[in-house]
Amino acid sequence: MKAARLHEIGKNLSIDDVEIPVPKGRQVLVRVKSAGVCHSDVHYKDGRWGDFTPQGLGFKSPSLPLTLGHEIAGEIAEMGEDVTGLSKNVAVVVNPWEGEGLCDYCSIGEEQMCDNPTRLGITRDGGYAEYVLVPDFRYVKTIKNLSFDEAAPLACAGVTTYRAIKEASMEPGNALLIVGSGGGLGTLAVQISKALGITTIIGVDISDKAIKATKDAGADYAINAIEENADKEIMSLTNGNGVNGVIDFNSSDKTLGAYSKLLAKLGTYVMVGQFGAELNINSIVAIRKSLRFKGTYTGNHRNFVEMINLVENKHIKPDVRYVGGLDKVNEALENLSNLKVTGRQVIRP
Repeated sequence: MKAARLHEIGKNLSIDDVEIPVPKGRQVLVRVKSAGVCHSDVHYKDGRWGDFTPQGLGFKSPSLPLTLGHEIAGEIAEMGEDVTGLSKNVAVVVNPWEGEGLCDYCSIGEEQMCDNPTRLGITRDGGYAEYVLVPDFRYVKTIKNLSFDEAAPLACAGVTTYRAIKEASMEPGNALLIVGSGGGLGTLAVQISKALGITTIIGVDISDKAIKATKDAGADYAINAIEENADKEIMSLTNGNGVNGVIDFNSSDKTLGAYSKLLAKLGTYVMVGQFGAELNINSIVAIRKSLRFKGTYTGNHRNFVEMINLVENKHIKPDVRYVGGLDKVNEALENLSNLKVTGRQVIRP
């Protein structure tokens, strides 16, 4: 089979011929129909997956070569002898955030935080290939009302967005600010927030194309931070109180510095983007306003299942852009590096 593989940090992926894996036990072989292209793949390609000392995140650099791609939708091709409840050719989306099942985090259902995780496209071969081997059949979710292109980004963009909204702890009547609202995660965040009943959704981004995508997704307000005074506009929209929650899909120096100041009392700031900025907030302000700052890294398996069901039942349509086959994967990654993308790019291996 063909697979797009990373052989050297900082270099483009190569299209290689590799053996089709044979599933055993609880394993499932999925014929990949669509794979989403995540900004994390740019970070992985560029070698930004170390332990980020001094804190040390425990992420181990994988052995190369490695097939990237962790947003995967396709059909069941083959199954191990211990797989139950599935059949060949069934349409599925794959949860790539798999735990070993033994650590404390797995024991409380937070497998995405596993001490020794199995992550498709990150610690083992992923979905930029014609087939992918899923270690355990419980990590595949059948789909009925979604195309493969729509389903694939839900494996990361969808579950990450859903968990971030949950972490924002919004109440009826609250105002939510979505930073980077025109991207793949941002447009999903707008739609999911609407489906969850959040009253006021304000999107902010930096291009007219992204603002259009924000509006098309259903945001109540969309602000171009390049052309408008975003701080002033947001405070005006909230009657001078500020927003109750912020979901930051960039977490850059510019966004953390600007939008953390716009939180209302008891507000929550959720950091999702991995641009690596430092969070600086006056402690007295944070204390007296009782502010909360959280980081969130994708979501657990329950979040994954809930999110897929929500998207199917509410007829949410992920904003996807078909790029091409495996030969277009480097172009897609370059588009992300140069911030040329609205919505989510997908390839069809």
